Amino acid sequence: MALRNLKLIVEYDGTDYHGWQYQDNVATVQGRLEAAIFGMTGETVRVTAAGRTDAGVHARGQVVNFKTGRDFPTHRFLTGLNAYLPADIAVRSVAEVGEDFNARFSAVERRYRYYICTAYTALNRHACWQCFFEMDVAVLNDLAALLPGRHDFGAFCRVEVTSETKVCEVRRSLWLREGDMIVYEVSADRFLHGMVRTLVGTMVDAARGKTDPADFERVFRSRDRTLAGQAAPARGLVLEEVRYP
Repeated sequence: MALRNLKLIVEYDGTDYHGWQYQDNVATVQGRLEAAIFGMTGETVRVTAAGRTDAGVHARGQVVNFKTGRDFPTHRFLTGLNAYLPADIAVRSVAEVGEDFNARFSAVERRYRYYICTAYTALNRHACWQCFFEMDVAVLNDLAALLPGRHDFGAFCRVEVTSETKVCEVRRSLWLREGDMIVYEVSADRFLHGMVRTLVGTMVDAARGKTDPADFERVFRSRDRTLAGQAAPARGLVLEEVRYP
């Protein structure tokens, strides 16, 4: 019997996980999902995700695929996997896709949002960066407007990133006011490890007057990570959506 290729949309609260990617002896989202698949099907599988989120990062629209020999209808996979998953991970949908579909390599765009809360909050404390200093949102948007297009983002990724190229095509980059939240929305064909959080941290430094906004473009063009600011906390970052052709 030919294997079926299933595509899942997965939501998770990353607070208690050491990131997406499976690691021995620590809790990861991938590890929990693969354990749920084994619990339901008896199959040991390795799932593929559209993006490997870091420890503490959340997702509303992570996309995952895996191959299975089971002939359960997709609605049974939906209810069955959620029955085996902890409360902080939920499978939102299950669909059968072509054998060539790959959650990572078939994707054409990822969209992230970073949430900064300017008020004290209890309910959202694990899902935002609480900032009580003054920030100029106009400065944030002036800097965000420099990013769309194909650029080398070496200044804003982790030093240990060894990708052959650090060029990404950013398609949307802007800051929004949503009540007590200041939200950075960014989409691109790909993201480097730590890129969104470092962009946010560097822009916030300029918007609060800690650095000169005029220096941001110089840092951007330098491709030198040591010149950029500290990465913003992981808890404010959410993978919102992954798009496919």
